[in-house]
Amino acid sequence: MTAIVGLTHLDGVLMMADTEETVTLSTKSECQKLYRFVFLDGTVVTGGAGTSHLIDYANQQLHQFFITGGCQNPDKKSTPEELLAGLNSFARRFFREVIGPYRGFDASLVPGFDMLLALNYNKQTRLFRWSGNTVVWVPRHDVVGSGNMQIDPMLQDIDFEAPEETTFFLGTRMMFYAKRIVQGVGGKTIAISLLHDGASHYFGLDAAKKTEDLVVNFEQFLHKFVYTSVSNISLKVKNLDKNVADSFAQIPSELHAYRESYRTIVSPPKILPTED
Repeated sequence: MTAIVGLTHLDGVLMMADTEETVTLSTKSECQKLYRFVFLDGTVVTGGAGTSHLIDYANQQLHQFFITGGCQNPDKKSTPEELLAGLNSFARRFFREVIGPYRGFDASLVPGFDMLLALNYNKQTRLFRWSGNTVVWVPRHDVVGSGNMQIDPMLQDIDFEAPEETTFFLGTRMMFYAKRIVQGVGGKTIAISLLHDGASHYFGLDAAKKTEDLVVNFEQFLHKFVYTSVSNISLKVKNLDKNVADSFAQIPSELHAYRESYRTIVSPPKILPTED
């Protein structure tokens, strides 16, 4: 039970995940659900939802696959089509070797996972989704795990690419609602942004928590102040229009205050090295 979100933005791809792991029916723990590694020509950030030990094994195999050049053309820079073909070849082989032996078993007994991959190669970061024996390129945004029940509809509201900081704010808002509503999604929010130039921005748990608190406060401001003022057209309240107009006059300064608060949270992000 988890939520892994991949959001494309103007400078790359932002990967986000919760940190809650269900250990037994009555216990849970914190874990790292984003896996980052570098290879000769690029960097990969993955996040998987499903059988945890299978995800760990898939990450290790992917790491070796890229290190040994399994996805690259040895004579020249691989095209996006060649990268996708290489990933699909790997996925089919992995599925055949790892999941194949479960042929004939009841579906409830067969382990599985879905994974999002942010791949930086040749000064371009792309988002891919690996499900079963197939890898597809994701042109915009995607989510895997139980958190998709809450987050997938919210993704439809951001059918655009925004700057990195805006994407982090919107992604944190989605993760907050998923952790509040969806069973099994919880803990902290972790986020790594893989940029087109190969650099990685780790926003940190503290930045995610502060942004989440700011989002909650901002949502309360909208619901208790803006939405109620817009919808208040009662004829029973004296001087209502004047009072509402006075309230609306304060909105610009309030919005600027929220913006400055967010600026102090995310500036500057921590940059991870492009080499191990």
